Amino acid sequence: MKLTGISNIVKKNSPLHYRNEYTASAVFELDNQSLLSKRIEFVVEMSPIGSKDIRINFVDTLEYPLVPILKSLEDEIHSLDRKGSLF
Repeated sequence: MKLTGISNIVKKNSPLHYRNEYTASAVFELDNQSLLSKRIEFVVEMSPIGSKDIRINFVDTLEYPLVPILKSLEDEIHSLDRKGSLF
């Protein structure tokens, strides 16, 4: 299973300026070349020392080892944040 992208990103209203909450769909490519979409929620929070912490929660269940999936999602979210694609 390979992450192909994150789509349908919607920012939730948050009163904290250093914490942004989002809902989105994570799209994965399976071994048989079919696509699988799972709903996720994630938080991008600026720490006091200036780094960004990302927390990811799966809304839909996923029957696959989570550690490599979470790492690829975190890398993609960091990339989207650097590009300014997260509003």
